[in-house]
Amino acid sequence: MKTRLRSVLLLMSILLFFIPLNAEASVIQSKEPKLLLYQDMVMEFLLPDVQQAVNDYYQNRLPDNPLVYPYQIEIKQAKRVNGGPGDRGFHFSITLETTPVLGPHIAVGKDRMTFEVSPLFPDKVKLIAFRHLQTFELPPNLQEMLKSTNGTP
Repeated sequence: MKTRLRSVLLLMSILLFFIPLNAEASVIQSKEPKLLLYQDMVMEFLLPDVQQAVNDYYQNRLPDNPLVYPYQIEIKQAKRVNGGPGDRGFHFSITLETTPVLGPHIAVGKDRMTFEVSPLFPDKVKLIAFRHLQTFELPPNLQEMLKSTNGTP
């Protein structure tokens, strides 16, 4: 009986020790800036469209599609297309830059794209502009992956 009582007391003291740590973690987590939270939500929403635009550009240059990670996307400009002071239109233009990568995060380039998000579009998102800004040189072991733009390796 005494060992059981000791076991219960030990378990309770261990639990009480960890409860303040969990409470502290939740307080720290709730201090995340709302702007960062909203930006991350927009990136998660746009990520499939960003990835498709990148795939379309690099399909004739690389044998594999480079990946785009949300943390490698930077919003350069976001604005309402319609609406003004006091008028909350829901047609937005979002310009962003991303750095697509191959394999173990080997950057292949830097791209800028502009999307419009509107309830007027059937899929709600429309790519308006895509501009390849910079091509990064691949390491020697990946040079053979490059495709030439004229169709011959």
